[in-house]
Amino acid sequence: MIINTNGLMMIRQDESETQTHEILQDPGILENLSEARSFPDRMPSSICFRIEKEKDIIGQACLKRISWINRKAEVSLFIRKDMQAQGHGSLALQAIIEYAFKRLNLYRLEAEVIDENLASLKLVDKAGFTAEGRLREAKFINGEYRDLLRFGLLSKEF
Repeated sequence: MIINTNGLMMIRQDESETQTHEILQDPGILENLSEARSFPDRMPSSICFRIEKEKDIIGQACLKRISWINRKAEVSLFIRKDMQAQGHGSLALQAIIEYAFKRLNLYRLEAEVIDENLASLKLVDKAGFTAEGRLREAKFINGEYRDLLRFGLLSKEF
């Protein structure tokens, strides 16, 4: 594909092509590019941690859909059924929030909760998330559509 505009030709190139790599070695160019260009390996789009209690895996906490340019991610958390309602989810959520804001320097976290999941609603509320919206009938579960509730937390609110 070629885009021709005002005397410039922009020719689509595969990321593996090396013709422009020499230009990218210039520090004056690199400092003005996004983090994705500054790292030799690709920036991860998700970071997940398994949650263990006494060497027993009881769940997982993740930062998903990470947008490094916008400094935001979506929080995902689950705890094994027999280990729920013991404070593990709250501890794990606080830890992943702290990791996101203090270690990764993210600015915004988002969470999505099914409207009937009262335990998760209580969890995000306790962690300081703010309700931002409702996606009507956006999740199909057990033969019916459920609403998804969206929440956000900014680093300055943590």
